[in-house]
Amino acid sequence: MRRLDLISVVSCMCVGLLVAAADANAQRVSPMKAGNFGRICSRPAGAQVCDAYISGVADAGALGKVNNRNEGDPKASAGFCIPQTESGVAMRGKVVSWLKAHQDVLDKPVGEGVFMALHDSYPCGAAIGSSK
Repeated sequence: MRRLDLISVVSCMCVGLLVAAADANAQRVSPMKAGNFGRICSRPAGAQVCDAYISGVADAGALGKVNNRNEGDPKASAGFCIPQTESGVAMRGKVVSWLKAHQDVLDKPVGEGVFMALHDSYPCGAAIGSSK
């Protein structure tokens, strides 16, 4: 499998898991903890899968907003607003830094930790054309 195909497959799987986890009371949430994910993302060997997971969370957040609007909530807000020009490397750097600064989140599910990191790192009130 080519490298780009692998990234696409992993991203799609992550988005699928996050969409399925939208109703956390009835759906499975990844058992991986945010702290373990942060350690994986801090190693060069984990960069590719880390970037794919973070992109999946970002895509799920953006698509969740679209879905809410399509379901009749025209004022649906987004959990975060990531500029289209932001790179996966930059997003990973912000997520890892955020996780290191928030030790209380390290035992929470990875999706929750990454979402919170993106929420704090990319607030929707900020200028969309540049990263925080």
